[in-house]
Amino acid sequence: MTAPPVDPASPSGQVRRHQSGLRRRAAAVSLAVAVVLLAIKGAAWFITGSAAILSDALESVTHLGAVGFMYWAVRFAEAPPDADHPYGHGKAEQLSIGFEGGAIVLAALVIAVQAIESVVRGVGPASLDLGLILIGIAAVVNLILGLWLQLVGRRLDAPVLVADGKHVLSDVWTSIGVLVGVGVCWLLPPGPWQVGTDAGVALILAGYILWVGLGLMREAVAGLLDQTDPALMTKVVEIIESLRSAEWIDVHNLRARRAGDQIHIDFHLVVPATWTVATAHDVVELLEQRLLANFSGQGSVLIHLDHDGSEPYRGGTRLAGPLTVKRATRIEPPESGVTTSPILP
Repeated sequence: MTAPPVDPASPSGQVRRHQSGLRRRAAAVSLAVAVVLLAIKGAAWFITGSAAILSDALESVTHLGAVGFMYWAVRFAEAPPDADHPYGHGKAEQLSIGFEGGAIVLAALVIAVQAIESVVRGVGPASLDLGLILIGIAAVVNLILGLWLQLVGRRLDAPVLVADGKHVLSDVWTSIGVLVGVGVCWLLPPGPWQVGTDAGVALILAGYILWVGLGLMREAVAGLLDQTDPALMTKVVEIIESLRSAEWIDVHNLRARRAGDQIHIDFHLVVPATWTVATAHDVVELLEQRLLANFSGQGSVLIHLDHDGSEPYRGGTRLAGPLTVKRATRIEPPESGVTTSPILP
């Protein structure tokens, strides 16, 4: 069962439109703030010439490009399924997360090169007091923005906003590192120690930024390759268990994946061979409707019916006790009777 097109005038359509509007507004706010903060950090670097402040400014350059891509991805992901994209366009959000991670990795490498170059040139920073004030303002703004993006992203179940929030909060730590490092430089007399301290802080920040970027890239790859989400599987199993009838024989081959704000679920349900088509249809319909309803009504549910007279269920035992993720996700091809390991332990 695939969720039918949502009527914009219906209550569910209004909720979906409201949620889509929040996602777009959050992305737009992040984009606007990124432009302002890039200007602030660029001014701080221009005034001071600090390698550490340059590292913070370069990270903001990549953030601006990544947020611009995210803004496009959020809008593109909202497009409904079509003939060329039957599962919708939600994977665009994972592309955005990967792009953001790659941009951060590139920024880290550039920062490292700039830090080493500043040591070779032996040029120390200047006018650090004004630079510290500007970076402090940027850190406070980013802290508020990052926490807000994480809150909105988790409330709307939007991984792309959560990822952007993580990036923004990593920028806060970068700015804090800059404040500490540049503050130390401010206390030192001009000379090799000041140059070395400034470059050393920049290199440390480059390593941290690299770690954040690689983490976002891993998250994007996991989403694009449909890596199993334990939290999602647990929620699906809990919904199935809440609807379970004593007549059901078994549930297995459960799979679930995200594509933006859509969820796609499929599994095998073993029922008595004596059931009529109408009885089995009603159970399947109930499961499909309840599962979709618990995931914003977006996505698809496909349930394959097996019966207790088919292999390997003939003479087997009925599902006893509560349904677990381990049991529901085991892969069991009926034609061979061979049971393989579950998706999750």
